Amino acid sequence: MVKPVPEFAGRTVHLRQRGVTLVELMVATAVALVVVLAATAAFIASQRLFAADADAQATEESLRFASFVVRSVVRQAGYSDYAPDHQGFEGIAGSTPMKVPSNDPADLDIVGASDTRVSGIGESHGAHGSRGINASDSLRVRFFGRSRAGGKGTEPDGTMIDCMGFAQPGPAADTPTSEDRAWSFFYVAEAADKEPELYCKYRSAKGGAFRAQPLARGIEVFKVVYGHDADGDGVPEHWLDAAQLEAIAASADKVADEWRKVVGLRIGMVARSAHARGGRHEAEEVFYPLGTDFSALNFRPPPDGRLRRVMTFTVMLRNAMKGPAS
Repeated sequence: MVKPVPEFAGRTVHLRQRGVTLVELMVATAVALVVVLAATAAFIASQRLFAADADAQATEESLRFASFVVRSVVRQAGYSDYAPDHQGFEGIAGSTPMKVPSNDPADLDIVGASDTRVSGIGESHGAHGSRGINASDSLRVRFFGRSRAGGKGTEPDGTMIDCMGFAQPGPAADTPTSEDRAWSFFYVAEAADKEPELYCKYRSAKGGAFRAQPLARGIEVFKVVYGHDADGDGVPEHWLDAAQLEAIAASADKVADEWRKVVGLRIGMVARSAHARGGRHEAEEVFYPLGTDFSALNFRPPPDGRLRRVMTFTVMLRNAMKGPAS
């Protein structure tokens, strides 16, 4: 049987090969470049958004932690252990052990200064008008600790802590003295990199040296006003800053008496982010650390583009600031 010969047998088949023109190459390159630029812009935007969110969370966390510590310590002001667990203690630790209240500011359970700078050493809580960081105030709190049962009066049970979280023991002697009480100071100072921080100053041991440690970074304003109960009914008639409270005293030796009429504190803080969010603010920002009811105590930050948050809270004192009746 004879097989048919293919039509293209013996012929050379030439396949036409077509390249890419310069115009097509330029168009493809441009499209690819647009895609790359869009992806890069999206990546940078997501990075900025992540950084801004991290900054916002850090700022909020700094405020929450600072307020938690301050609230906890202020509630302890003037605390006395009226039912000590350890053996051999028969006395009652009055909030002011002396029968006659002392005029020494160191013996006050609550005291502070307005617009002040505080030294990191020594027992000073500052002086009014000494140009605090953003006009920030100081606050000092004192209280007795509490010892655990069977600890011979020297081992704390962990219920009473200072501003650094160190547990404070109760007084070991039958007659407690002012030196048996813990110290906790709050104030704003600048770190080495000029970033403001809320500081805690405390005493490491009875009769020991005072130390200062930063509590919360980015706290640039710390303001305090005091609920002053003039008639002794437990309800404040006026809210005054430290300078105003001391100014109403009839004489210098009556200043401590006015501090012992404090029944509550209103505390405000402003925290700022570690980094700027972008461009500077065109409009001037005004913050009210203590609320609009205290509009005179406002804070106008520089237009640095940083995120800022405000926290305000009130703490009514649980323990009497006055000494027990003799």
